[in-house]
Amino acid sequence: MSFDEYRKLLENVGARTFLAKPYGLELLFILERCELENADNGVEDTHELLTQFKPRRGAFSTYIQDLCACGYITKSTSGLKASKSILRMSTDVATAFKA
Repeated sequence: MSFDEYRKLLENVGARTFLAKPYGLELLFILERCELENADNGVEDTHELLTQFKPRRGAFSTYIQDLCACGYITKSTSGLKASKSILRMSTDVATAFKA
């Protein structure tokens, strides 16, 4: 990702919210990969995939809840386990990230 691509990504309010955290860019890449692979990734699974600047589990869960409340992440029920929610980027953030 070049500097100009990063600046363009920052123009999107949702993406900017992700990038406010040190692990935000990695989180965007993880969510994109999970969506492409149609992975069954919940909050815990996504937290485990983080390798850099990994936050505590509680702080990460709160951050995900905040992103969901703002509409930057969508949660849907897993087809494999009804008590699990699958995380995906919102369409708006995904479009900005792919551009």
